[in-house]
Amino acid sequence: MEGSNVMIHLVINIAATMILGMSNTYQQLVTSLSTGELRWALSKHEDSRVGTNSPFNINHKKTKKVQAWCQWLLLIVTSLPVHFLANSVIGPSVYYQTPKNITYYPVNALNSSQESAYETLTHHESAGDRACWLAFRTGIYTLSQSPIEPGESPTSELSYWTYNKVAISYLQQCDQYAKTASLEGLRGEEINTDLSGKNATLFSIGDCGYERDVVCNMEGKTGGSDDGYYSDGSESIDGVGQLMCRLSVRMSAALILAGCLTIKAVYMITIVVRGRGKIKTQCLTFGDVIAASTLDTNLQIRNECMVNAFDGHRYLVQHTCHPNHCRRGAEPSETGDSIGHCQKCAKFNEYNKAADLPHPSIAIKYKKSLIANLGGNAVGQMGILMISSCAMFGISLMLAVSVASSASYFRSTCNEDPAGVPSYMVDACKKGLANYLKHTFGYFGGFDTAAPIGRLEMDSLQSEIAAFAISNGAQLLYSIIYILLIYNFTLITMEHDWGRLETTRDRLRCTIVEGDGFKQSYLLQLPKRVLYPMMGFSALMHWLLGQSISTKESIWSDLSDPSHPFEASRYDVVYGAYAIWLSTVLMLAQTGVCWWAFRYSREGFMPQMYGSIRACCAATTELKSFPGAGIQWGDLGEGKKFRHAGFSAEEVAEIVPAELYCGDGVEHEKEEDGFVMREEENSHGGLRRRVLVS
Repeated sequence: MEGSNVMIHLVINIAATMILGMSNTYQQLVTSLSTGELRWALSKHEDSRVGTNSPFNINHKKTKKVQAWCQWLLLIVTSLPVHFLANSVIGPSVYYQTPKNITYYPVNALNSSQESAYETLTHHESAGDRACWLAFRTGIYTLSQSPIEPGESPTSELSYWTYNKVAISYLQQCDQYAKTASLEGLRGEEINTDLSGKNATLFSIGDCGYERDVVCNMEGKTGGSDDGYYSDGSESIDGVGQLMCRLSVRMSAALILAGCLTIKAVYMITIVVRGRGKIKTQCLTFGDVIAASTLDTNLQIRNECMVNAFDGHRYLVQHTCHPNHCRRGAEPSETGDSIGHCQKCAKFNEYNKAADLPHPSIAIKYKKSLIANLGGNAVGQMGILMISSCAMFGISLMLAVSVASSASYFRSTCNEDPAGVPSYMVDACKKGLANYLKHTFGYFGGFDTAAPIGRLEMDSLQSEIAAFAISNGAQLLYSIIYILLIYNFTLITMEHDWGRLETTRDRLRCTIVEGDGFKQSYLLQLPKRVLYPMMGFSALMHWLLGQSISTKESIWSDLSDPSHPFEASRYDVVYGAYAIWLSTVLMLAQTGVCWWAFRYSREGFMPQMYGSIRACCAATTELKSFPGAGIQWGDLGEGKKFRHAGFSAEEVAEIVPAELYCGDGVEHEKEEDGFVMREEENSHGGLRRRVLVS
């Protein structure tokens, strides 16, 4: 059962990773811009990202922003239980039951060893006192029933549940009362509450009194300690007795998780059904943006062929003068970069941040790293990574020191003369160092492979919630880090594929068009060569974190008295040393990979893209088709004032270093499908439109 528990949680984490991956795809569908929104988003916000699962892209949508936010929140809310409850749906539970084996020993006198079991009378009754008297009178050892207060919960007397046999010794005068009563009949018996005398007794009938004439001894420890901790799922440490171990389904977690997954499934099916037979317009990859801007020339950005992603852009201002502010006769700026006079009227301005104003750039190979493009976001991401890695490394180091200290103590103790070994170490020395360290520190989460570090309050709703938080909290925190890792790798993968088009002719990876000139390899957010290893790493990391720290449920069940059944549970917080060490190694490796990712930069004349829609739209002004061999980026020749660069289906020349590149702004005619089309500039300087000439 130990192996089954570990494997079930591994399968659960793999399934959860796949579900969250599918959810991320639908989140990207919600946050991505449609082809009809690209030009508007660029004119209002200068730039926007494609191919990422950033919810802030929703604010760049032209319409239905509230609907998109509601859909995104629905997917997020239904994903939270997968993070928070998945590892708690199925968990190990250890059942303790009251002893069923009761033996009677009539004696002439109680010897010292028999009296020692209850030699100290504490002037108040305990669950063990009541249970012993009930067992003597009825043959049923129950902790949920007493002649004084029926139904009182025995939650403070857990040690009595860790034995499987009760040996009752009594004097001859009590023989006529042994196993002659019922639980209901005991309520009317005489109770002696005078505890002042030497022969005081709590319960009595006739000349037979408890503890004076009747004594119980517990035998056959079932592997649990007096504080309720258990040590083995099948056999106790001392080899006596059996525990009842089960893999229990936590119904509260299962029902919540099932409800959220059902809602998510209905939403996904609805989106698929509603999208059948419709033209796809959501741009999920930079190939989609390139294809859309090629097919619709209104989406193209002119005169910016070498501007890097999220650099500054020129914009056109249409100013309305206010009589209280503007100087009489003031003229607006003809360049379009500013109003040229009164700044107090800025609220009356209308900005067009995609006006196709000339923006020449020098062809150089120097490129900024990813961390420079992310800006302040990178600082927050690395802060989270470093804090998590340092915390896990510190815990692992302290745990390693403790393990080494315990191993040294074991060797020094068990290598001595057997007569000098402490009684509590005799059994441990027989079983060896590995078994001793396993029970002291654990290695994986489970019945017998986790070590206790604390406990939660018994039968408490707060404890139930805390158990879910402890079992899944580490995975939830890691999921945030994993989302950031996915985001960064998505940008790096796009930049790598984008930059390769400068030296290699290749087909675009698209989702809104299909044909020989495109690759239909889009799966989730990343290519398969990147996605599958990352999902495998995520599932393994989630599983190890779940095994590192978790909660194990102990259940005390007493159904001996049908009229007063009793059941109580408590969660113990446990950990596994091996799982902590392995997850620390993976976290440090991930931190190193993220440092590499932040330092990633691509050299080349081709401008940096990193998901920039503007950079994609600026590179398609001379792209007319998508041949089966693919397209390539390069020098497209000399324009009216500057050289031009971008994608082309034809052969391209190499970029001329240190030359100014801007774009081809001259008017020219070309023949398309038997018609002569002329592209001409409008009054805003560079914005083209297609006019049918003949």
